Amino acid sequence: MVTRSIGLQSLYKLLKIALVLFLSVALFHITGPGKAFAETSESLEITGGGVTTPLKLTLTELEAMEQYQHVYSTINTWPTKRWYTARGVKLRDLLDLAGIKKEAKLIKFISKDGYEVTLTVKELLKDKRYYFPRLKDNHPSDGSIPGSAEGAVEVEPILALVSAEGSDNPADMNDRDALQLIFGQRAVTEQTNHLFLKHVSKIEVLTTDPEKWDPPKASIPSGTVVPEGTVITLGSKFDNEVKIYYTIDGSTPTVNSPMFNWSASRWWPLRNNLESVNRPIEIKEDIVIKAIVVGPGKEDSEVVTFTYKVDRTGKLADPTKIPGGPPTSVTLDRNEIDLPVGSTFRLEASVAPFNAVDQRVVWSSSDTSVATVDAGGLVTVVGRGTAIITAKTIVGGHVATCIVRGLEDEKSENDATEHMAKTKEEPSDLLSDTDEQKVAEKETAVSASIYDEEPEITDRMSEPAGEATTAAEEDQEVLASTTEGEAPELEGNWRYLVRKQDIEANFTTAGVTSMSENSPNKVRVYEITFGTVMPIPLPARQKNLAFYIAAIILLLLLSGAGKKYIEFVKEL
Repeated sequence: MVTRSIGLQSLYKLLKIALVLFLSVALFHITGPGKAFAETSESLEITGGGVTTPLKLTLTELEAMEQYQHVYSTINTWPTKRWYTARGVKLRDLLDLAGIKKEAKLIKFISKDGYEVTLTVKELLKDKRYYFPRLKDNHPSDGSIPGSAEGAVEVEPILALVSAEGSDNPADMNDRDALQLIFGQRAVTEQTNHLFLKHVSKIEVLTTDPEKWDPPKASIPSGTVVPEGTVITLGSKFDNEVKIYYTIDGSTPTVNSPMFNWSASRWWPLRNNLESVNRPIEIKEDIVIKAIVVGPGKEDSEVVTFTYKVDRTGKLADPTKIPGGPPTSVTLDRNEIDLPVGSTFRLEASVAPFNAVDQRVVWSSSDTSVATVDAGGLVTVVGRGTAIITAKTIVGGHVATCIVRGLEDEKSENDATEHMAKTKEEPSDLLSDTDEQKVAEKETAVSASIYDEEPEITDRMSEPAGEATTAAEEDQEVLASTTEGEAPELEGNWRYLVRKQDIEANFTTAGVTSMSENSPNKVRVYEITFGTVMPIPLPARQKNLAFYIAAIILLLLLSGAGKKYIEFVKEL
């Protein structure tokens, strides 16, 4: 019994020593320097076929270069107006140092976590960009209410070493987001905030000719006679990335013209006032609407014209409020596509008539070893060869096809771009109701973000955390606007856990095709999204784990549990 007591006492002492060492290590992890959630970029690499002298600059070298400081006006895609104060190196100086070529057409900015923003040389360096000091005239935050362009000051695009988001006070600047791409607006209504890429670590200058955005579509076919008061909406399958500008006075639309889709499509499920922001065009008299799509990284679309005549007899009904019968045809916005393996492209199916009762289509691929397609028309090239993508209406069985050719390697990207430019069809002048139906039926569960950063950004319905003004951050920016009576802006990296159309496709495959509101066998499908979650770096996890374990052991000792356990063993 004496031997056992001595052994237990020794064990107790060893446990106390181990506990002291454990607590010491835990304390070091708690008080020692930890890794930040988002580290600033420590160097910048400039490469690509568009420069003669690829180079790599350290943060110290960038700090030693001539610095440019200014206040920038910006609007995000909710939309909300904001200020940015920033100081850094002019992008022109950096590109001149790398020997940018005259043939350079595109500039790709890549963040430390791999997120990318691509802009054309024209839109970033050749078009004049401004700071609008009266951006917040007429409304301090609502970006759909234009401010005044009076007093505009031309500003330079920069990679900011220090910046202050939401402030025009230089004293608020810090290096948390360095290196950050920041540039001015071409018009007082232009939305640029979602392109302010943070933690830039690499710039690629390319000589590839930029593609052209597809032109916008109208909700009612051009040339239709409509009753007075009918409303027209304009749209694009890229409503998350582009803006549609239009005129009704016969002039050619530009970035200074009225904007139609003020709010990006990723926000539509979160807004109960969408039509007050993306305002439909009411037809009160014979009208000619000219519209253009403008977006980052591509050339502006062709200008399209929509004409409507007002019915003076009073006998015609609003075509958007009457059923158009079963589908009579379906068309795709591409007849053929050449893409390198690993690339994606979203096909758009337009069902006629525009107000057909059932707009649903089923997608399929003739060879899934070459290309696959999901329920929303997203084509992914997975191998070399040729595949035929088919869209078939569920009602009527009308078919449209697109030939997809998988190219061998990345060097064929230029050939693919050129081929797409040559083979692209002009889309028809009608907007498929499919997207609008999905938005109208969508019931999204949204959880508030726990991070104090702002979102935006790039539908990126599946973008990585760390993007432009990261999507998680623009979300918080929107939340900040609630103090001024606006709906919370949760803009950010919302990710789909499951897509509604995929579930619908599964039900259809299983033979459950009745999904209309009046069907007795109606299937109710919800689309679930998951907000941005910023992963805690491994050192932070270890630090937290050590802290919790140490706290638990200390609590047990203080409560006497350790001593009682020793006494219990002695009594055995």
